[in-house]
Amino acid sequence: MNMKKMLMFAAALGAALSFVACKKTARPSFAPHLDLSKTVDATHWLDNLDDAKIAAQQADKKIILFFSADDQDQLSVILKENLLNKDEFLADITGDYVLVNLDFSNSRYEQAQEDEALSAALEENMKLATVYGVQMSPMFFLLTKEGYPITALFYDTTLQTADDFRNEIAQNAEAIADFDAAYAALDAGSDEDKVRAIDALYEIADPRQTYAFAPLAEQVLALDPKNKTGLLGKYVLALADARATNAALDNDPQGMVAAFVDAAKNKFLSPEEKQQAYYYAGYFLAGSGDPDYAQIKKYVQASYDAAPDSDRAPQIALLLQAIDDRMSEPAQDESEADTTETDSGAPAAE
Repeated sequence: MNMKKMLMFAAALGAALSFVACKKTARPSFAPHLDLSKTVDATHWLDNLDDAKIAAQQADKKIILFFSADDQDQLSVILKENLLNKDEFLADITGDYVLVNLDFSNSRYEQAQEDEALSAALEENMKLATVYGVQMSPMFFLLTKEGYPITALFYDTTLQTADDFRNEIAQNAEAIADFDAAYAALDAGSDEDKVRAIDALYEIADPRQTYAFAPLAEQVLALDPKNKTGLLGKYVLALADARATNAALDNDPQGMVAAFVDAAKNKFLSPEEKQQAYYYAGYFLAGSGDPDYAQIKKYVQASYDAAPDSDRAPQIALLLQAIDDRMSEPAQDESEADTTETDSGAPAAE
């Protein structure tokens, strides 16, 4: 799997079905399970995010996550040779940040063919590339100590010193401060206050990275089981999207459909949210490779019926007509085949 394919995959959920291994992994919860008693040497670039989270939480530091592709990406190599791998830089920056580098070089995938542990690590890294919305290489992100994305960082060949590296972080000071303030509010007030704080954090997050906040979406369901905030439906859908992403990563198209069908049954969804859930169930079934048009129609009809007066309803009605047209094609083809056979043989009876 080359870096180009990885980047294409990160750009769209559907592409995951083409590039991710068929191995299925149970992921019952999005809450991380880390051994915070583990000793991690964070004086250098780490090669996995779990260790980085452990080190960051132990030292109360933010994480800098670096995606590279040394075999294919000359800029990654230049940055590493010129600065990032130098002892002076590491001694300076690791005093304030935990560094982790996930590399997607072709040579690593070749090695993984005979190394099961490396193969599993690369599969997890591929998932992380999707989670953080990687679209190019090199790419850097500033994360909280728990791994929640704060902002992207951008470096080029002008990067020469540790001060240059810190300057890019300083350029994002306002966005970082806004995120930190929203994040600090997660632990304040009543359960309903915490839910609203989670919602405020979601609102400032990059939409391409909301999967990374799935543990917080799970907290919403636990903190507000009776939907006092009116936000439960939003986070039922957020978790459905995260579970569909997991299913895509596991090459399980039916799991993608099921994630939204299950969500649509939740009593706290608004009509418009229920409409969205059924729509995505039909959408992913249509893209499953072996679409059942009768079942697709049921989901799309349920989507329309959930909120027939919504702004989306007219477009969904057009989709229903298109599905009907598609379902009628086999019968039309059969009729044409009968005509062809009659024309080539005896005249049709009058």
